[in-house]
Amino acid sequence: MTDDRHTAGVVMLVDDNPDTLRILIDALEGVGLTALVARDGASALSLLDRIEPDVILLDAVMPHMDGFELCRRIKAREPFANTPVLFMTGLGDSTDIVAGLTAGGVDYIVKPI
Repeated sequence: MTDDRHTAGVVMLVDDNPDTLRILIDALEGVGLTALVARDGASALSLLDRIEPDVILLDAVMPHMDGFELCRRIKAREPFANTPVLFMTGLGDSTDIVAGLTAGGVDYIVKPI
Protein backbone atom coordinates (compact mmCIF):
# COMPACT_ATOMS: atom_id res chain seq x y z
CA MET A 1 0.00 0.00 0.00
CA THR A 2 1.34 3.44 -0.86
CA ASP A 3 1.16 6.60 1.20
CA ASP A 4 -1.27 9.05 -0.44
CA ARG A 5 0.94 11.98 0.56
CA HIS A 6 3.84 10.94 -1.71
CA THR A 7 4.18 12.45 -5.17
CA ALA A 8 7.21 11.81 -7.39
CA GLY A 9 9.40 14.72 -8.41
CA VAL A 10 8.49 17.03 -5.53
CA VAL A 11 11.07 19.31 -3.93
CA MET A 12 10.15 21.25 -0.80
CA LEU A 13 11.90 24.61 -0.46
CA VAL A 14 12.08 26.19 2.99
CA ASP A 15 13.50 29.71 2.83
CA ASP A 16 12.32 33.17 3.85
CA ASN A 17 14.10 34.99 1.02
CA PRO A 18 11.80 35.60 -1.98
CA ASP A 19 14.72 36.15 -4.40
CA THR A 20 16.31 32.83 -3.48
CA LEU A 21 12.95 31.08 -3.76
CA ARG A 22 12.31 32.51 -7.24
CA ILE A 23 15.70 31.31 -8.52
CA LEU A 24 15.19 27.83 -7.07
CA ILE A 25 11.59 27.52 -8.28
CA ASP A 26 12.57 28.53 -11.81
CA ALA A 27 15.49 26.07 -11.86
CA LEU A 28 13.48 23.15 -10.49
CA GLU A 29 10.40 23.69 -12.60
CA GLY A 30 12.67 24.17 -15.62
CA VAL A 31 13.71 20.52 -15.32
CA GLY A 32 10.19 19.25 -14.69
CA LEU A 33 10.17 19.05 -10.90
CA THR A 34 7.41 20.40 -8.68
CA ALA A 35 8.53 22.99 -6.12
CA LEU A 36 6.55 23.47 -2.92
CA VAL A 37 7.40 26.47 -0.76
CA ALA A 38 7.35 27.13 2.96
CA ARG A 39 8.61 30.49 4.24
CA ASP A 40 9.25 29.36 7.84
CA GLY A 41 9.53 26.29 10.03
CA ALA A 42 5.91 26.19 11.18
CA SER A 43 4.66 26.38 7.59
CA ALA A 44 7.07 23.63 6.56
CA LEU A 45 5.84 21.29 9.30
CA SER A 46 2.24 22.03 8.35
CA LEU A 47 2.96 21.28 4.70
CA LEU A 48 4.55 17.97 5.69
CA ASP A 49 1.22 16.95 7.22
CA ARG A 50 -0.16 16.89 3.67
CA ILE A 51 2.68 15.91 1.34
CA GLU A 52 5.82 13.81 1.38
CA PRO A 53 8.46 15.45 -0.82
CA ASP A 54 11.32 13.57 -2.44
CA VAL A 55 13.87 16.04 -1.08
CA ILE A 56 13.90 19.15 1.12
CA LEU A 57 16.12 22.18 0.45
CA LEU A 58 16.42 24.10 3.70
CA ASP A 59 17.85 27.45 4.71
CA ALA A 60 19.47 27.60 8.14
CA VAL A 61 18.60 31.22 8.98
CA MET A 62 14.86 31.85 9.27
CA PRO A 63 12.62 33.68 11.73
CA HIS A 64 11.09 31.89 14.75
CA MET A 65 12.78 28.50 14.13
CA ASP A 66 16.18 28.04 12.52
CA GLY A 67 16.79 25.38 9.91
CA PHE A 68 18.79 23.19 12.27
CA GLU A 69 15.86 22.85 14.68
CA LEU A 70 13.45 22.37 11.79
CA CYS A 71 15.61 19.58 10.37
CA ARG A 72 15.65 17.81 13.74
CA ARG A 73 11.84 18.06 13.92
CA ILE A 74 11.44 16.77 10.36
CA LYS A 75 13.74 13.82 11.01
CA ALA A 76 11.85 12.98 14.23
CA ARG A 77 8.73 12.32 12.14
CA GLU A 78 8.80 8.67 11.07
CA PRO A 79 7.71 9.20 7.44
CA PHE A 80 10.60 11.64 6.92
CA ALA A 81 13.44 9.85 8.69
CA ASN A 82 14.98 8.95 5.31
CA THR A 83 13.91 12.01 3.31
CA PRO A 84 17.07 13.81 2.14
CA VAL A 85 17.47 17.30 3.59
CA LEU A 86 20.04 19.57 1.94
CA PHE A 87 20.98 22.80 3.67
CA MET A 88 21.40 25.80 1.36
CA THR A 89 22.50 28.74 3.45
CA GLY A 90 24.88 31.65 3.75
CA LEU A 91 26.35 30.21 6.95
CA GLY A 92 29.68 28.75 5.91
CA ASP A 93 31.54 28.33 9.19
CA SER A 94 32.63 24.76 9.91
CA THR A 95 30.59 24.72 13.14
CA ASP A 96 27.46 25.57 11.12
CA ILE A 97 28.21 22.82 8.61
CA VAL A 98 28.66 20.30 11.41
CA ALA A 99 25.42 21.53 13.04
CA GLY A 100 23.52 21.00 9.78
CA LEU A 101 24.86 17.52 9.22
CA THR A 102 24.36 16.58 12.87
CA ALA A 103 20.74 17.79 12.67
CA GLY A 104 20.12 15.28 9.88
CA GLY A 105 21.14 17.05 6.70
CA VAL A 106 22.75 14.92 3.99
CA ASP A 107 24.59 17.84 2.40
CA TYR A 108 25.41 21.47 3.14
CA ILE A 109 25.70 23.99 0.32
CA VAL A 110 26.94 27.50 1.07
CA LYS A 111 25.21 30.35 -0.81
CA PRO A 112 25.65 31.91 -3.19
CA ILE A 113 25.62 28.89 -5.44
